[in-house]
Amino acid sequence: MADAGSFLLAEVMLWLMYIVSAVAVVVTVVSAVRPLLVGSRRNGGNRGWLIVAFTAVLLLVTWLLGSDKPMVVNGTIFSDAFWLKATDMLIVSSVILIVVAAVLVCFGVSGMNRRLKR
Repeated sequence: MADAGSFLLAEVMLWLMYIVSAVAVVVTVVSAVRPLLVGSRRNGGNRGWLIVAFTAVLLLVTWLLGSDKPMVVNGTIFSDAFWLKATDMLIVSSVILIVVAAVLVCFGVSGMNRRLKR
């Protein structure tokens, strides 16, 4: 099973995953930016840009407040400050965004948004 063909297949699969990941990132960015550009011209609203700004500020703040203290996990020391802060940033930002989404869903379901528009 350790013949040369399996190593070639592994390299092909790695490159395929790189390509698929790059295409997914490009499609995600285009899908997120296009409605913001078209919607801003059509409706005159900037709600989408406010969401982008809120997310960027949240990521920046959680990055700055993230811990870079080395950790020991299963006997392995993790001391790379960049990845420690990045991991902390993603975890805390995800929790905050989930809580904000849950609060906004409850606000929308409650009908208070219709009463506030009057």
